[in-house]
Amino acid sequence: MSQKPPKFPSTRSVVVIREATEEDLRLMASDVIRYLPDGLFPRLGKRFVRRWMKTFLTEQYGVALVAVTVDAPRQQVGFLTGSTNQIRHVADVLNNHKWGLLLSGLMALSIRPRVLLHFLRTRARPYLRRILRRTNGPIAGANPRPATAVITSLVVLPTLRGGGIGKLLVEEFLNRAVADRAALAELVTTAGAAGAGEFYKKLGWTCVGERHSKDGTPIHTYQLSLP
Repeated sequence: MSQKPPKFPSTRSVVVIREATEEDLRLMASDVIRYLPDGLFPRLGKRFVRRWMKTFLTEQYGVALVAVTVDAPRQQVGFLTGSTNQIRHVADVLNNHKWGLLLSGLMALSIRPRVLLHFLRTRARPYLRRILRRTNGPIAGANPRPATAVITSLVVLPTLRGGGIGKLLVEEFLNRAVADRAALAELVTTAGAAGAGEFYKKLGWTCVGERHSKDGTPIHTYQLSLP
């Protein structure tokens, strides 16, 4: 658990980084929808997002961290989700949660016709292939690829940004990635001022690619080599 007294405009409370719990998921899901609205999952609503984010708590390579202040330990001021081995994490999620997530997603789509039409146009075919594909574990004796750790979401309350909370969350995530022998850390963020590229550049990350998401949004991929 990490702690540091960031310099906030409104408070000088010590911030503590701890493991997220199921009790934290409701607020985390709400903040994903509010502050990271791009992509399909936020459009499926809080119930689906909460179920999806729970996989970062339950699976071996998942990471779910919450930042709180010492004087208000139940009040989240930021959080991070990701995985220390993205390939293994995705395989575990498909093995253990595929049908639950599928049912939850279909229920969400059934009451959101516009999102359903958009899904059918942009994602239905690759998602169907992934769902129907058998997920196998690593082959015995095979040389595995170096693990890549991926930050999936990072949120800090807007009124407290710039005080070091995001840096603390990222540092704790990277410590766990190194402990799990990841060779590389990676993330995707919206290009330009709407994204967090400048924040990651200050932390030493490098932009290695630009593309458009399935929704047509310009996005940048950032990477950081790990010791």
